[in-house]
Amino acid sequence: MSDRNPQTRAFELSNLPAAVQRVGRDLVDAGYSVFTVGPCLRDLIAGVRPPHFDLSTSASLAAMTSLLPDAVLIDSRHEKLTIPTPAGPVDLAPFHAGPRIEDDLAHRDFTINAMAYEADRKELLDPYDGRADLADGLLRAVRSARDRFEEDPMRALRAVRLAATRGWKLDPEVESALECTRKRLAKTPSEPVRRELNAILLSAGVAMALDQLERSGITASLAPNAIPGSGAVVERLPPDLELRLTGWLRGTNPRRVLQRLRFSSSIIHRVESLMRLHPVSSRLDPSSRSAMIRLAKTTGPLDLDALIALEEAELEVTGAGSIHSRDVLSGLREAMDKLRVSNDAASGRKRLVISGADVMKQLDCQPGPRIGRALAYLGERVAVDPALNSPDGLRELLCEWADTGGENGC
Repeated sequence: MSDRNPQTRAFELSNLPAAVQRVGRDLVDAGYSVFTVGPCLRDLIAGVRPPHFDLSTSASLAAMTSLLPDAVLIDSRHEKLTIPTPAGPVDLAPFHAGPRIEDDLAHRDFTINAMAYEADRKELLDPYDGRADLADGLLRAVRSARDRFEEDPMRALRAVRLAATRGWKLDPEVESALECTRKRLAKTPSEPVRRELNAILLSAGVAMALDQLERSGITASLAPNAIPGSGAVVERLPPDLELRLTGWLRGTNPRRVLQRLRFSSSIIHRVESLMRLHPVSSRLDPSSRSAMIRLAKTTGPLDLDALIALEEAELEVTGAGSIHSRDVLSGLREAMDKLRVSNDAASGRKRLVISGADVMKQLDCQPGPRIGRALAYLGERVAVDPALNSPDGLRELLCEWADTGGENGC
């Protein structure tokens, strides 16, 4: 055990890849300290394989550049380099807050991210009991939550996102400090805000997360006039980003909100289109089946599914809704089913010898629009060449479809 610091303990991180350790070897041999730090260390301790790795060192940028000729400068302001390895990219940066690693850890966001591991000595530095908080699933700020959020308001959204995606609890001090960031978040660069919001909206914990953003006033700053209690509606929607944005942004000017956050024009267009047609039941007479079929053809199955899901979620949350609304939604589902049958007959999908479940298994996907598009592609190919309609033939077509960029992921 090291006597450098009483909060340093003997600890062997057995799942730290050798390729990552080799990156720091030249720096250690030259007399510099090298530590694995941040979220990657947190995940390694939790037994989760991180997508990339972060090393912090006492070496200067000049020393790192000299000793690591394969490193590429990716952030001149923070003097950060990166090196590709078989285990994933490894980012390196010098200590910034002082001459010791402890100085940097004192300005980390949460205790679970304020640990440092020295692989050469097999020692873990944990000055704020982050390992215990990690075991408890607790997000606690380093020293003062308000001070950490004042340093970087994005930490507030990060806290909400980690709670939503990992199921961790927010320390009461962290939750009460969220409010101090609301005005500054509205002026923060759009890309990191958008990235955190996307993760929150697609998470299993979206209802709790949106409620926290609402209580703290962050929602009022980012999406003025959003309907209160939207989290309960959004959590009932399929994990479709545009649909969940629509559920969250009801009552707002969605174009203004989404443009300020620099969402793509295609996302803005679909959210506006869904918002314009919602609630879809108000537009139709439940006795007019032909009108329903026309709407199904005009809107398309994907968007009509989304509109029905949104209105049904609202009805479930509010407990309100007229018989008219429920009749229209039921009629729309029936019209949509007829449209799908018609499309299936035209595309040959009914003749396929594999099912949607088979497609999901091969593509490693959950149910969603991608599966429908894959089946439509197979149906089109089989309609042209029925000899392809065998399990092996269809599996080969699916591989071809995915490998040639037919889709960009689930």
